Amino acid sequence: MDLASLKNEIINMLQENVEASEESDYQVIKDDEKAGKLYEAYVLASVCSSLKNKEGLRLELSVGEKIYLKRGTGPINRAYPCIEAYRDDELVAEIWTDVCFMSQSYLRTSEYFRSTTPQYGDYHELDILMVEPKLDSYPLPEQIWLGVECKNTGMRKGILKEILGVRRELSFINELRKTKFKNWPQTEAKSNPPCCLMLYSSDEAVEKYRNTGIFYDIKFMHQEME
Repeated sequence: MDLASLKNEIINMLQENVEASEESDYQVIKDDEKAGKLYEAYVLASVCSSLKNKEGLRLELSVGEKIYLKRGTGPINRAYPCIEAYRDDELVAEIWTDVCFMSQSYLRTSEYFRSTTPQYGDYHELDILMVEPKLDSYPLPEQIWLGVECKNTGMRKGILKEILGVRRELSFINELRKTKFKNWPQTEAKSNPPCCLMLYSSDEAVEKYRNTGIFYDIKFMHQEME
């Protein structure tokens, strides 16, 4: 698929699944956007489709008709729009891109030994985060509904190690607990807190890691841009 067709497909998917106050082209991708960011936008559109059609949520853009994919890491920044998720008329969650969450290692370190201000290693980024609404700064693990990492590259052991580290900093293996979801992506998680974690890859080799995913409660998803 050529670049122009791919961008149009992403925009069409978002228009079909995310309501906006104004009818316009959803400006989600800049002209100079690289393949990795395009894949992130494609996965975002796919996740929105599943949340609407499988989970039954109503999605709405918080401001105008522009979905900016934020560059770089950092906390929630309300200078950017987000995607609001409604169950009936209740705002239940928000979807952000390139946001960092506060790590378990920081939160569980005694206040006598940790720094007053979190340092660079105390928070970790995910490409897509679905969190409780109206948050500022870095979401806490218990405030996270869903975290998604996107890899438009060959699947390798290093990526597995990365996502295992994210899971460890996000939650701990535990007996089954109910998630915030009724259907998709899962209703129960064997983690505490029960945050859902998914890794999307354009490489079909990602499927080789499903058994590891079952044990650590990570969903490995093969998704090509097509």
